[in-house]
Amino acid sequence: MTADRVVGVDVGGSSVKVWLADPRGVRTRVAALPTLRPSPTRAEFDPAVWWAVIRRELRALIDEAGPGDLLGLVVSTMRQAFVLIDDRRELGNGILNSDRRGAATLDRLRERPDLYPVTGHWPAPELTLGKLLAVAADEPERWTATRRVLFVHDWVVWRLTGAQATEVSYACAGQLADVARRDWAVGVLTGFGLDTGKLAGLVEPGTPVGGLTDDTLGLPVGLPVHAGCGDTQLAAMGAGGLAEGVVTVVAGSSTPVQIATDRPLADPLCRPWVSTHARRDLWAAETNAGYPGTMGDWLRRLLGPIERSGRPGAGGLTAVVATPHWTEHDWSTKAPMTVLGLGPATRPEDLAQAFAEAHAYAVWSNLSDLEQVQGRPARRVVLTGGGAESLAPLLADVSGRSVEICPGAHGTSRAGWALVTGAAPAGVPTSLVAPRLGPDPYADAYQRYLATHGVLRAGLAEEER
Repeated sequence: MTADRVVGVDVGGSSVKVWLADPRGVRTRVAALPTLRPSPTRAEFDPAVWWAVIRRELRALIDEAGPGDLLGLVVSTMRQAFVLIDDRRELGNGILNSDRRGAATLDRLRERPDLYPVTGHWPAPELTLGKLLAVAADEPERWTATRRVLFVHDWVVWRLTGAQATEVSYACAGQLADVARRDWAVGVLTGFGLDTGKLAGLVEPGTPVGGLTDDTLGLPVGLPVHAGCGDTQLAAMGAGGLAEGVVTVVAGSSTPVQIATDRPLADPLCRPWVSTHARRDLWAAETNAGYPGTMGDWLRRLLGPIERSGRPGAGGLTAVVATPHWTEHDWSTKAPMTVLGLGPATRPEDLAQAFAEAHAYAVWSNLSDLEQVQGRPARRVVLTGGGAESLAPLLADVSGRSVEICPGAHGTSRAGWALVTGAAPAGVPTSLVAPRLGPDPYADAYQRYLATHGVLRAGLAEEER
């Protein structure tokens, strides 16, 4: 029998999913990964603890699935997080996406006018470039001892194989790459005094990086281990988002809005982040609606499971819990998260409606900005991720456009399987959601949301440092 099974490791900021896929289905296991917060602005992880969890879950998955031939193993992870290593071990804790130690470097980053044109990213505290500059300045002994900077993706591959390589979309997401050339931004990096000798060679998605060396996982030693790519790119690929004119909305804790293009998009207003995509002839332009998924979870923990009222305008409530525009200024001067219009008659159902509307308004605004940058409307809008089914009907009504839902449970696995096999992701299912009410019932509330967000950001927000 020809081998058609692929095993995958997908590491997020708080959990790891391991999966085994073939054309007939997907088997998964998920386990929590602990975060360390040594200060309010820092988010780290213990590599030894995380690796023990990843190894345990991989071994358990293979024990459950039983013996069988495998084509390979593919790794995907969150983006900007990284680990520093010397010749044989990690140097201290890994640094996560949400870590903001890079805030102290922003003024220095802004001094380079070519930063966005070359890297496709405006300065933000969470990006890897600023965090590396902070480590070099604040921990010179650790930085001097560093022989290699490995994104979490690269670190997992190194742990599995001993090989050191960086998949190019991670370099882009970290603000370390020349996006158009799909290579390290050597001029930018050396201009900031960073030693590019500490960076690994770049590879494209799907590249076999090395053979498995760990003989305790139940997997064959020598099994090819393949590079994946950024988690949002892989989710888009699994939802059919590599096709021309498709905007993919990944509704999770945050909500990236992404489109695939055949060249890096240039925006004089410097709005989208631009990275390489899951295919070597494509790029990704991306905005983000902030963390409405996280805020929705917070509301459910506070009030319990509640149904939305379904009343357009949420009974006069406006929830500022999502980000309508994706620019450096909007990100660095965020509006405080709050709800306006509360009164004695406010019902929990209206609060739930207001939070959901804010999510839809922010996605629609971001999508409109992305279409403006591209110069034409999207041909299709596909929602995936855990919040897709809840968001889709409201987004269709707010925008007055039909949208599609692609179940997000196994999108990453479908895409990872395709990267290893070289096939197109098989059987990408979508269901069409047409507007029920049209945009008119939401028009005034949408404008109220945008105006409220702008006023709060201008009057109450402080620049984040």
